[in-house]
Amino acid sequence: MTIVYLVSAPTLAQKDSTSAEVPSQPTFEQLESDAILFVQEHHPELVSLLQSLKAMRQKAYEMAIRDIVRTKKRLETLAKRESEMHAMELDAWKLKSKIDLLVAKGIARDKSFDTVVLRDLLKQQVENQKKRWKVEQSTLAKRQQQIGDLLSKTEGHEEAKIDQQLSAHLKIVDNKIGKTKKLKQELKTTNEGKLKP
Repeated sequence: MTIVYLVSAPTLAQKDSTSAEVPSQPTFEQLESDAILFVQEHHPELVSLLQSLKAMRQKAYEMAIRDIVRTKKRLETLAKRESEMHAMELDAWKLKSKIDLLVAKGIARDKSFDTVVLRDLLKQQVENQKKRWKVEQSTLAKRQQQIGDLLSKTEGHEEAKIDQQLSAHLKIVDNKIGKTKKLKQELKTTNEGKLKP
């Protein structure tokens, strides 16, 4: 069985007006500016390390900037959907950043750093992860409940669902056929009018 879709093709003028422009990619300078602003707001101490990295290891610096921008975008997306999880994820990033900075300083100073501070940061990191898992667990439980509700509404009512969807599809077909017949009739009337002397 062949399915034919009766869809009117857009005119050339419509194609031109609907074509979307592809957004240009931000320059590295723009990415760098975004990353530095983000770091200044959430972990100012990291700025000096980034400046040192830029002076000594340009490739590593560029990778760090791109990583920070990816994190910033991920957090912005999360903020739109879930403010509670956004706050916890931002805290997780800050803690990881502080731990990484402390370890980097320890390497530079031949393991000369405060292990009590590191232990405290690691404790905060574990607590943060527990909170995030609890929120995820709660979200999954809610989703599981929603799926259970949908399933119970469908079980035993399969034929009614099929009939409902069949009816909707037949309406679409009827509407398309009706529009096609009307269009053909209008064209016929227009052509007959042109043929009359």
